[in-house]
Amino acid sequence: MYKRLILNSIKNDKPVAFATCLFMAASAMLLSLSILLFSNLSDSVDRLMIKAGTPDFLQMHTGVINEQELKDFADSRSDVRDMQVLGFLNLPNSVISIGNASLGENTQDNGLCVQSGRFDLLLDADNDVIQPGEGEVYAPVCYRAEYGLKTGDRMRIGANSLEVAGFLRDSQMNSMMASSKRFLVSKADYERFRELGSEEYLIEFKLLEGSDVNAFATAYSRAGLPDNGPTITRPLIRMMNALSDGIMILVILLISFVVLFISILCIWTLIMTQLEKDKKEIGILKAVGISKKGIRRLYFSKYLLLSLVGCVAGVVGALLTSRPLGAKMRELYGDPGNMAAAYLWMSVGAMAAEGAILFAVSGALSRMEKLSAIEALYGPSGFGKRKNLYIPMSVITAAVVFIILVPWNIKSTIQSPGFATYMGIGDSPIRIDIRQGANAEETLDSLCEALREDERVADHALMQTGSYEVTLPEGSSYELMIENGDHGKYPVKYTEGTYPAREDEIALSILNAREMDIKIGDELRVHGKSKSGKPEVYVCRVCGIYSDITNGGKSAKACFGVDDAVGDVMWSIIYLSLKEDNSCSDWVEEYKEKPWGAAGTGDNEGIRVTLIDDYLKGTYGGTISRISNASIMSGILSCLVLFTVILLMIRLAVWRERGECSLKKALGFTSGDIKAHYLKKTGMCLLPGLVTGVFLGIVPGEALAGALLSSMGAYGFSFITDPVFTFAIIPVLTAVTALSAAVISLREVDGIRAYECMAAGAE
Repeated sequence: MYKRLILNSIKNDKPVAFATCLFMAASAMLLSLSILLFSNLSDSVDRLMIKAGTPDFLQMHTGVINEQELKDFADSRSDVRDMQVLGFLNLPNSVISIGNASLGENTQDNGLCVQSGRFDLLLDADNDVIQPGEGEVYAPVCYRAEYGLKTGDRMRIGANSLEVAGFLRDSQMNSMMASSKRFLVSKADYERFRELGSEEYLIEFKLLEGSDVNAFATAYSRAGLPDNGPTITRPLIRMMNALSDGIMILVILLISFVVLFISILCIWTLIMTQLEKDKKEIGILKAVGISKKGIRRLYFSKYLLLSLVGCVAGVVGALLTSRPLGAKMRELYGDPGNMAAAYLWMSVGAMAAEGAILFAVSGALSRMEKLSAIEALYGPSGFGKRKNLYIPMSVITAAVVFIILVPWNIKSTIQSPGFATYMGIGDSPIRIDIRQGANAEETLDSLCEALREDERVADHALMQTGSYEVTLPEGSSYELMIENGDHGKYPVKYTEGTYPAREDEIALSILNAREMDIKIGDELRVHGKSKSGKPEVYVCRVCGIYSDITNGGKSAKACFGVDDAVGDVMWSIIYLSLKEDNSCSDWVEEYKEKPWGAAGTGDNEGIRVTLIDDYLKGTYGGTISRISNASIMSGILSCLVLFTVILLMIRLAVWRERGECSLKKALGFTSGDIKAHYLKKTGMCLLPGLVTGVFLGIVPGEALAGALLSSMGAYGFSFITDPVFTFAIIPVLTAVTALSAAVISLREVDGIRAYECMAAGAE
């Protein structure tokens, strides 16, 4: 009997049953999708890093090295498992073209390498070790889609060319956040192209499990070993690999929680309306002796069945949606391997979403038990007032605006040039990078002289980075990457304090400050040497803490002065701005072509001139694309949810007030008059929902986005919003969606007859 009653209840009110199932399926799909994508990303990155043998500690170095000295250091350390030195032939981007595209505008350091012998292996699409033949090259897999490459294309380096034999996965440099990209060639081809580039070295160490990487890095620096370049650790490599897709997954997870809230609110409202509609039937069931538990079980079984259907549909939807959303993941990192655990956890996530909804269903059904048979048959409405239908509309509208606005604001913020200040990059439109090499000082002097004489340049600031030993207040030592220069001209985003303006001041990135347990006002002793070679110790007060994503979020800024700069320069950066009537793009193109100092070969080897917005696009283009996909998906899903909710709730409102509508028609009101009344009420509930949603999307949404971006070192985050989209396009889109649904649902008013109120009164 129960089975027949449940099926009849579903058949008699198909729209409500469909809407309930839709909400349940959407909640299950989004939560299980985020779990599945996160599991796939984590497993794929881990499998790639294990298969490739990613080093635990990597020191990039430009200049001469003594391999025997490095081997002796490794032999003296009990925590070193293996060590190797790999060559990286850095090529000027202007001499490289691949397929039909030139890499002249590429912001990465592109170069050639040969296959490693022991670890840090470069892998193919099947995660097998690649052994290229002579005349062949394997290109980074991230360039395949960016430049539309395919196997058989030609890669031209100067007057020579190689055939693209395939694409490689590089566990270190897969992510566009890594500033370098390796092209794999044979040893013979590497030697053939050696004269066209400058050779750098990757000094790599595999450590024993459980070893302290920071302690090893300090010991390496104290040993005076080559360190003219960035230092990278395995945790940083893993973070960079996972970050782009990780942000997209976190956005989907955020959306899933909001959709779950909307679903619970909608289903609660539907149940209360359904109970009021079935009030007399419930009274009859109680009058004939059916127990409260029996009636409750009847209704709960209906929603349990719908939940089961929604859960299955949600899991299937997650599996189907994960294919296109995870395509880039699989291309970069490969398949995650055994998916049993991922499928288990995604199923648990879907069931958790359904469990939360069923818990709310149980709470709503408890209202029914408080009603006696007499009250159900002859009493007034016992399940809530009519106005309650419009309150959920306003709340759901606010939630929909919120889940559209937050992903969009994250995307607009990351792709804005102002986001550079959260990366530890100065707030300037143009950036010039100078790699340290044999002629770097002469090149830098020539470039700075040209900038001083260029009347189009409004201002510029030179920053030089080196690694220094720092003594903390309690006496322990720490290796710190310090960027020395005038930080007042193009400041970064400071969450506390301000930039260093004197020689006895220093600012730390948030991750460094937390790891070192340093606060504003603490003192650090910086050890180095002056340009004359004399040892120097600077006692510096911490004046500021800033957001940073570069160098793994671990850096510092100081202002030691030009004549007394300490330490060996590892690389230099010039930030600059032009006078208002000059084009930054034209200026950058001109300076890319100019020869500088001893590096004056016409290709500007060792110098990279870029617009900051191009730098951001090159670094975060993939991340922006993924967040765009997530924001589009959330927008479509949100509008669909809102359309369904308004369609259903207006229909229910008309049903509840059918007698009143009939009376109005009997008194001479037209269907148009009645529809206008409902549209006015709908608009009145939409307006506060739109205002609240925009507020929530900007203020609490900014805090949530900040929590996401803090995982990559971008603290003190604030939205850089698009005012037209935020205050015009989203509200108009939401209002049009809601009002369209209302207009469609109000067609039911046309079917109401004036005489119906007479029959209701007689009853």
